[in-house]
Amino acid sequence: MEEVGINTKNEAKTAHQEAIDFVERHIDFFEHYAGGRVKIEPAPAGLDTFAFDLEKNVIYVNSVFYKKLGLSEEKTTFASLHEIEHFLEKISLLAENGGERIFEGYLAKIKSDRAFSLLDNCVADIRENRAVVSRTSKDFGILEQKLYKEDLFADVDFTKEPRHIQFAQAILRENKVPDERCVVAPEVREKLNELSGIVNKEGTKLVDIITDPAVPMSIRLKLQEKYIVPMMRELLEKDKEEEKERRKGKGEGESGEINPNEAFGDAYERADKKMPNAVPIDKIEEALKKYKEAKGENPADKADKEYAQNLGVKQEDLKKYRKIVSELEKIINQETGESVIEELRNLIRRIISQRLKPAISPKYPIEEGEDLVDPAQLVADVKGGNLQPKVWESIEIKEKKGQKFGEIEITLVADRSGSMDGNKLVEQRKAVVLFMEVLKEFADICNEERINMTEPLEVRNEIYSFQSSDEDKIPLKKMSKELGEKERIEITGKLSSVSGSTTDFVVLEEIDSKLNAGVLKKIKEGELKKIVIVFTDGDSDNPERVQNVLKSLREKGVVAIGVGITESGKAVLETYAPDARLAEQVEKLALVLGDLLKEHLADL
Repeated sequence: MEEVGINTKNEAKTAHQEAIDFVERHIDFFEHYAGGRVKIEPAPAGLDTFAFDLEKNVIYVNSVFYKKLGLSEEKTTFASLHEIEHFLEKISLLAENGGERIFEGYLAKIKSDRAFSLLDNCVADIRENRAVVSRTSKDFGILEQKLYKEDLFADVDFTKEPRHIQFAQAILRENKVPDERCVVAPEVREKLNELSGIVNKEGTKLVDIITDPAVPMSIRLKLQEKYIVPMMRELLEKDKEEEKERRKGKGEGESGEINPNEAFGDAYERADKKMPNAVPIDKIEEALKKYKEAKGENPADKADKEYAQNLGVKQEDLKKYRKIVSELEKIINQETGESVIEELRNLIRRIISQRLKPAISPKYPIEEGEDLVDPAQLVADVKGGNLQPKVWESIEIKEKKGQKFGEIEITLVADRSGSMDGNKLVEQRKAVVLFMEVLKEFADICNEERINMTEPLEVRNEIYSFQSSDEDKIPLKKMSKELGEKERIEITGKLSSVSGSTTDFVVLEEIDSKLNAGVLKKIKEGELKKIVIVFTDGDSDNPERVQNVLKSLREKGVVAIGVGITESGKAVLETYAPDARLAEQVEKLALVLGDLLKEHLADL
């Protein structure tokens, strides 16, 4: 055992020396390539991967990481430049206004969602490699093709892998070796063709546009999310359905929701071996944490202060609200492996896509759009402080008339009775913020697409609370599709105080009284879907009045649901029957709300 320990130490020492020797051999080239933007140093002893120092702008290079994968010295040099480009892209993102928040959300997403992480890595790799080749020589372009043909993707038959993985890897392989098509499932080829068909007026493909090295990472992520991620999600849904059928065939019975991270874990591992992450996610998180600690007071804080003043809210309230929003990305549905807010975003995309048939056509340059027309001008403008340069050409989605149309009105009723004090109130605020963020996004998308539909889909919402006071009948937020940031922050602040008892019936009776003949006609004719969701952690002060008004609402076609908070709210299961849920742990309240929204919006 002692001899093994000595050998292990000697191997580590040798590996560390190899990393040092590699950097020393190529340091002049690396530094010339980096152009002073970052420093290059060999990985310290004990680090067997690459790593970033965002505070000091240092990238730690470890050639042994790629040597273990069988790459030659030339290919390892190319891969090291590739990692430098990854680092430069992230540094640029942090320099953007709001870049730190985008970065944090991005890290949370790639950590929790392996399907997204794989797709993002494939698209990002195209961008990094384009940057390397454009800033070196044609010899590096030849080397890049060899890397993909001989090492990473020597086998171009991807059909043994799940469809969504085929899609991501084929985007990368076919972009890097355009004269060779990958063998993929028909549904995957259909999506690849659809993606290739998205072009600007010059005929430049979307993938080429967003992987232009001059395009900021924030813009790449935005366009990737709008156009490419939904295609991947559609294929992922097919893979999940196939997995369900496979389990049934093996006699495993109904398995409920499929968690992609678990169900396709082996496939993701195989994909990672083809495209290894030289800088693990935990190392990037660690680097960001040190970066934030070192900054202390920073320009972003000053910008937030000014923004809060212009908005008319306290900076502290703005920060609290943003913190809650960032926490929503971390609320994971264990059955699916996705964050609850991302699931709802996917649902919104499906609703829109089912109604609309996209056809792409370009518009003239505008203040901010999707396609980059002049990358050089963009860089100059951004460096000059202009974060909305007129160098974009927007891809306009022209929609043909769909088969469905209508209106949605959703009311959320929060419990502000005295018994809600403590963690229940904290988690209820989180659930309300989820409600506001999702419906704001839903309403905005519907509004954007309004002109493209003969019969528009309109989403409106309102929020009430009860605490046995005269304010129970007054909505915290009136029924409308508007839900500005100031209003969202103020509502969250109002939900920070409690008093009184459970007068849920007062709010329900107020809602019922506002159902005029016009509204009832729309509900009856199927034009309007009206949903009311009530949170409560205890027995109603008057269960009989609640049941009477629920009967009235439901007879009029309103979906009325009660959600009990912890065991103390289990009376809801009887009072609000048959439409009632119980969040047995208060931490699951947002998940329960997410499930309800998915259930009752899915048939739109």
